[in-house]
Amino acid sequence: MKPRFNAQSFVEWTSPRRWRLDRTSPFERQRVLDPLPDRALNREAHEAMIRLYPQFSAVPIVQEWAGYIDVTPDIVPYIGLTGAVPGLTVATGFSGHGFGIGPGAGRLAADLATGQTPSVDPMPFRLSRFEDGSPIVIGPEI
Repeated sequence: MKPRFNAQSFVEWTSPRRWRLDRTSPFERQRVLDPLPDRALNREAHEAMIRLYPQFSAVPIVQEWAGYIDVTPDIVPYIGLTGAVPGLTVATGFSGHGFGIGPGAGRLAADLATGQTPSVDPMPFRLSRFEDGSPIVIGPEI
């Protein structure tokens, strides 16, 4: 092993190890895939909300942000072993609903990573569903 140092090494070495929870964390300062918000789209959505709920007309917008959502073609996450890299388990493609299914998805990923009997059937979450001829179904049929 040969250690190497670069500009990122300095950033990581000098980053705080602890921070106040009511302050910006180092993770919030260093963002990746951080697109600019579409202000016109946000303004249009705000105007539509005011039309539906006039009581929001006096509520100011104090912050706008944007982000990317990882999504699969069928909106079902991929959870499984990679095969190409032994021991690597991947859980991705939650399309924004990862918070709601996070505990169950984490349990399934942990079961698969440790070789335990899966807590749920992993078949619907397999990556090969996109190449094995399985119909891509969007909806509760899965």
